[in-house]
Amino acid sequence: MPFLPFSDQGKSWEPIALELRRLSGARNGELVEPAVLAERVGLELVDAHAALEDFPEADRNHLLVTASDSWSGGVLPKPLPNGKCICIINPNHHRRRNRITLMEEVVHIHRKHKPTGLRDVLPGLRVRDYHKEHEAEAYGVGAAVLLPWSQFYHLLDAGTPVAEIAEAFDVTEALVQYRIKITAATNLHRNRLSRKTSSSKMPPTTAAGESETSGRGAA
Repeated sequence: MPFLPFSDQGKSWEPIALELRRLSGARNGELVEPAVLAERVGLELVDAHAALEDFPEADRNHLLVTASDSWSGGVLPKPLPNGKCICIINPNHHRRRNRITLMEEVVHIHRKHKPTGLRDVLPGLRVRDYHKEHEAEAYGVGAAVLLPWSQFYHLLDAGTPVAEIAEAFDVTEALVQYRIKITAATNLHRNRLSRKTSSSKMPPTTAAGESETSGRGAA
């Protein structure tokens, strides 16, 4: 029986994440590379600059510069003749943000989520859109793949700061904060952080067990 998060959502998503970690070939404690999983579930990653080279320059600049913050990635509606689906990820976003974006698309394919429609990124460029419940599951499972509970919990229980956890798993701090909240581990982490901070502020003790400051009076 795997060690599962505290929340009901976390409990339901963790086994799916473990399936995907096994599919990736990652061993316990190893980071998962989303690009490896993308290939194994049938996604073909295409460079956004190459995919947009036939579009008017104004449209390319709009998508990659002006409106770059308004989209993260997507999968084109029609599969290739070999059955794979083209996936485009925003090249202007930070690599760590792109890791969870790609994991979302991997989960959609792995879970066989049916698109509810198409979303226009540009005139002539449309990507699949999904129901909110499927979007939530894709993000939650993707986060669980990148931040597996068995390792994540021990870092929280040790009072490890968010920034250090993000660095250890090569993800954004925002994703760490989300994972803490969605697994119902906020109180655990807050308490462990507080305890760790308090203990670090305590004065060192002497061999007799007294703090070095306790016996000091006026000279």
